[in-house]
Amino acid sequence: MPKTQKTVLAVDDEAADLNLVCKTLGDQKFKVLVAASYRDAMNVYKIHRGEIDLLITDVSLPGKNGCELARDLLQLSPDMKVIFVSGPTGAEVCRYYNMPVTDPHFLEKPFDSEALLQRVRTIIGRKPAMRSVGAE
Repeated sequence: MPKTQKTVLAVDDEAADLNLVCKTLGDQKFKVLVAASYRDAMNVYKIHRGEIDLLITDVSLPGKNGCELARDLLQLSPDMKVIFVSGPTGAEVCRYYNMPVTDPHFLEKPFDSEALLQRVRTIIGRKPAMRSVGAE
């Protein structure tokens, strides 16, 4: 039986941002898993490996950053899609890690429910475009 519900791993150390993602996507029938740090996200991934369709991660996280998290998870699940969220400086951090942050993979904070939903629908509907992330 094919999977119909999409699963999102949302990673942010700011509770208000995580709550917005959870409420917005939960209301649209997405399964939302949450984590507040790189380490938490890796633990959630281990439990739900093979289920996660989309990673939404803040660039600035305790421990390793969101770009490192995306790179590491994409090595394990190359078909996972990614949206980075951050202020404008987050784009510069991701470029350092060779992570594409051009629209639509980057959502600048602060964002609202409508902007989040539009971005998620755009990314979910695309074929994976980040397979070469971290490749040298």
